[in-house]
Amino acid sequence: MPVRNRKPGKNPFDLAMEFLAFLAGILLLLITLVVSYTVVIRYLSFRPPQWVLQFTEYALLWMTFLGGAWLLRGDGHIRIDTVIIRLRPAVRRRVEMLDDILGFVVCAVIFWFGTAHTIDLFERGILDVKGVTVPKDILFAVIPIGGLMLALQFARNFLKKVRASRSNGQS
Repeated sequence: MPVRNRKPGKNPFDLAMEFLAFLAGILLLLITLVVSYTVVIRYLSFRPPQWVLQFTEYALLWMTFLGGAWLLRGDGHIRIDTVIIRLRPAVRRRVEMLDDILGFVVCAVIFWFGTAHTIDLFERGILDVKGVTVPKDILFAVIPIGGLMLALQFARNFLKKVRASRSNGQS
């Protein structure tokens, strides 16, 4: 039986990353609509809903962790590279690889502690009691998800640079 070649496309990790970024975009749209609604309601001298501030706080947290890996893949994070751009290309490449290693370690720690904290919140049944009562484990579950996605993307970036260095005959 012949082996079929897969059609060129995105791997499951990239698809998951794009889906999470899409969700982050939906959250941004919802924040925009909800805050605009609140402004209009206040302008008309009505009392806005209590849950708006709580929703926007957590939506900003979720947006950060849902879209972080997608942004990293596209090299969209803000950089202060006034020193790095002055380095020789070989040194710059090593610094960028070190950056990927450090990013991986930090995000792996975020994943580890985020997972432990989320499990602890779940086991103890801790609630966020503000405008709306919500289980905190649900609110914080995005931290280990985003931390893992970011760690994996940092690892991918590092491996891509290693392969590029080897293919260029550089050490």
